[in-house]
Amino acid sequence: MVSYFVNSQTVLENFNSTDYQKKLSICLETNGFSFAVVNEKDTLLAFADIACNYPETLSQVIETIKKVFSDIKIEYMLMDEIELIVPANKHIWIPEHLFDQTKLREYFGLTTALEVKETVFYSFSEKLQAYSLFAYSDTIISAFKVTMPGIKVKSQHAKMLESQLLEKSRMKTNIEIYLRKDYFDVAVFDSKKLLISNSYRYSSVDDVAYYALLLLNQFRLNQDAVEIYLSGKADKNIYACLERFFRKITLYTGKKMEFATNDMYYLHLYQYSMLFR
Repeated sequence: MVSYFVNSQTVLENFNSTDYQKKLSICLETNGFSFAVVNEKDTLLAFADIACNYPETLSQVIETIKKVFSDIKIEYMLMDEIELIVPANKHIWIPEHLFDQTKLREYFGLTTALEVKETVFYSFSEKLQAYSLFAYSDTIISAFKVTMPGIKVKSQHAKMLESQLLEKSRMKTNIEIYLRKDYFDVAVFDSKKLLISNSYRYSSVDDVAYYALLLLNQFRLNQDAVEIYLSGKADKNIYACLERFFRKITLYTGKKMEFATNDMYYLHLYQYSMLFR
């Protein structure tokens, strides 16, 4: 039996009859996934935050995915583009000239051990001319691939590079911090370059500030000139902690969106910023 819970949901009436080109973005969460559908005019047409415990077998995960979209009445087969964003704790960048598809697991040998159930996936970044490699449960990602043929799979680090923050760093240093349960992801942009992209485990709000300050010291960046862009599972405690050290903190929602329904204005988009790049 398929079991899931809808934390939040809003869908444009007659959604499947609209003539616009539509992009479906799905982001895996610790217990479930969120998704958004946006048209070519950057108008949000549908959004949902789904809580579920993924079953162990491939067929059961596929059944869960199909059930969710069927109940919400989203015809994903009609989408012009679909992407799956995977917040992975195990991630590395490999320059294009060093990339060898036969050595995917070997690349992680010097940094972290991979579990048997983990598979290495990858995508190419034109901006970096490098491959984003990440390890994740093969069952979950394979289920989405089978359910939605042609789906593009990317790590959260690759998506962070696609944000507008890279371009905005021409005049100042931007640090994006994307918070998840037990981990946060950070990208430092300076002079339109990516200085570092990494994930850190944290147990308190002080840990987040500590790593941010550590990176400033490592790259010898001016603390007063840094702008922090905060998104994901952020709360007022983390915001207040960072505010003690940084002058400028912005809750980052991704690119500017228009909304197809009035209730979409009440969504906390910064919590789901990965969907809006």
